[in-house]
Amino acid sequence: MSIFPFIMSKSIDIEWKQKLADQIKQARESANLTQDELAKLLDVSRQMIINYEKNKGVPAVDVLAQMAVELEAKFKIKGLVIAVEPTSPRLRSVPKQLRLDFEKSLPFPGAIISITPKDGQIFISAKIPA
Repeated sequence: MSIFPFIMSKSIDIEWKQKLADQIKQARESANLTQDELAKLLDVSRQMIINYEKNKGVPAVDVLAQMAVELEAKFKIKGLVIAVEPTSPRLRSVPKQLRLDFEKSLPFPGAIISITPKDGQIFISAKIPA
């Protein structure tokens, strides 16, 4: 029995974490922010930012998403992209009945929902009858 697959799996696991750490540091530096300034924007400690950048921890997905917003950056993890695109001013004026609240289920009878994975991204579209 060979331990080669186990070693290879471990190195791949470490590799994506190191790449993420490098991306975080590069994005922060590109935004001309100190570790302390970024920590304050994310409401985490400076030590957490240091840990993320030194591959001593991985941020939770909500922290990483907020980081993408604050740094105006994209993070690539194992073929997936974490990015937050700015909202169009037109979308901000959507009537209240079409807004969706997080963690709240709303039924839309007759709605057609399409979920399409493509190139490491997931596209979700919905057609809701008027």
